[in-house]
Amino acid sequence: MPATAWLEVRLALVGAFRLAKGDRGGLSCFDRSLDGFWRSFRAAVIAYPLYLMLLMMRVTIAEWERSGGFYIIGVETIAYVVAWVAFPLAMLTVTRWIDRSHRFFDFMVPYNWSQLPQSALFVLVGLQAESQAVSAQPAQVIEIAAAIAVLAYEWFVARVALETTASAMSQVVFIEQRAVKRTGPALVSAAASG
Repeated sequence: MPATAWLEVRLALVGAFRLAKGDRGGLSCFDRSLDGFWRSFRAAVIAYPLYLMLLMMRVTIAEWERSGGFYIIGVETIAYVVAWVAFPLAMLTVTRWIDRSHRFFDFMVPYNWSQLPQSALFVLVGLQAESQAVSAQPAQVIEIAAAIAVLAYEWFVARVALETTASAMSQVVFIEQRAVKRTGPALVSAAASG
């Protein structure tokens, strides 16, 4: 990537972290234009190795042996791409439904970039659990706390970017969790059994 692309990545990460701290001003760090929207999918490329790390932690040795690594990684990569494409498409409809279609880019650009710190958090939590640095019960509490923090973060990003009600934002987060984040585990189960 050219130097200007790396500067945009850096600025987007600053914005993502500012939003994570509850700072609405983090929105100013993103290029929320049509071009900025397309460039925000660079986050998917950057986050892909983190996704693979999470996959390695999630799939059992028996599943790897039964289905084969190339098959599981292939299916998971397809699921990853589908998730990155499906959510923006769903949000086109949702933003129209909640009368916020004019804020679509204002939401999607920060949302895409916010996937990087979320992915990093889940990798850190997963590594902590895999290393058995703490026993199983505290590890589960940490996983639950991380999941709640991510939900709150996504809700906040949706709320400030779309400038709408708390209940509408809850629906956005629900759609995102049900339609997109559940795709990967379902496909891994299918790949492992098939």
